[in-house]
Amino acid sequence: MKVLTKTTVFSFLVFFLTLTDLATAQKIISSEEITPQLLKETFENAYIEVEEVADTYIKVKDTYSVFIDIDPSKRYVTFSGVYQIIDGASKEKVLELMNKINGEVALIKIVYSEKANNVGYYYYFFTEGGFTQKSLVGALKLYKSALNLSLAKDTEMLIK
Repeated sequence: MKVLTKTTVFSFLVFFLTLTDLATAQKIISSEEITPQLLKETFENAYIEVEEVADTYIKVKDTYSVFIDIDPSKRYVTFSGVYQIIDGASKEKVLELMNKINGEVALIKIVYSEKANNVGYYYYFFTEGGFTQKSLVGALKLYKSALNLSLAKDTEMLIK
């Protein structure tokens, strides 16, 4: 019977761990590679429903419908959503809520359109320098968490 030496066992372990790392390593994607098709595949692989695919964006649904727009210079992608304000809400109350959300909820920016009577949520995920598909999916989860937190701050139920 052949006896394995410590060096052989150590070499085998190093080889096995290297293969394991290579198999689970995330590929760094350059910003130039961003396309709606890449976004679609990324979110479908994460079991997130893709509702729409267009030339410069996709729309996904993970509790909320979220637009993911590709910046023309491909420096970032924007996660966004638009929500109506209840009829009859005063401009002052809405602006007070917007200031509260923008001041207390990290990651997102919320803007108010008085004319359309809605608010828009925005989160910028920078892709310049590279990113992984896992980090992109994680950014959607962070956006969703920030959205939940901001809606919890709407104690007067101004946002529909």
